Parts: sequence; C-alpha cells; structure tokens
Amino acid sequence: MSFEDYFGWDDSDELEMSIRFLVGLSPAMLQRGYIVDETRVNLAEHRGPSSIAACQLCAGVAAVEVLKLLLGRGGVRLAPWATQFDAYRMRLVRTWRPWGYRNPLQRLMIMLLKVQLKAMVQRASKRSAP
Repeated sequence: MSFEDYFGWDDSDELEMSIRFLVGLSPAMLQRGYIVDETRVNLAEHRGPSSIAACQLCAGVAAVEVLKLLLGRGGVRLAPWATQFDAYRMRLVRTWRPWGYRNPLQRLMIMLLKVQLKAMVQRASKRSAP
C-alpha cells in the first residue's frame, strides 16, 4: 500500500495531514488516555509530547525491520498492518486497516481526534484568557 493510499494527504490541509498521520501511525491510539499536559500538543506548530525512551524504542524497531529486509529473513508486515507498543502500559497491539485512511475505523478515529483537539484548544484559550 502506498503512503498516499494509507495516509491520504493529497486533498488535505496541513492540520488534516497531521491528524491523518497521527491516526495512521498509532491506529490503536494507546496513548490517548493519559496525555497529562495538553499544552504539549500543538499540531499547528508541529509539536507533540514524546520521550527519548520512545524515540529510542522506535529507532530500535525500525533498525531490526531494516535488518530483516537486508538479510532476507522476512516477517516484515507492511501497511495496512501497524504495530503499536505502549511502553508505559506494556501493551502491544497489531492493527489491520485495509483501505488505509478510507477504512471506517480510521475515519472514526480521525473524527474523534478532531473533536478532542477542538476541545483541547478551547480549554487552552480559557486558561490563557484574563
């Protein structure tokens, strides 16, 4: 599946692209329930919460997948398959989203994320108002 088929950026503005990218990278949205500091999420500024541990985990997984490809050892799952590991909760989830961003579950997650982001922006504006 191509990048465009999975994420669907051709007809999207920058905010929509960010939302589709987030949902495409973490379709199980394991992290959704425990974002403590909402001010760390700002898609317009291309910012989101992360930790060096998560970055190192992702780099390690990516390196092993490349090694498997180089050695011809197979077992690499490509889109529309996704694997998400939540180290905080020690949960591993594999998802399958045929049709990529067009999948009904992906569309639902995109819609829910838009609602959640709108609510976050409203709370932030209330906090910053005098």
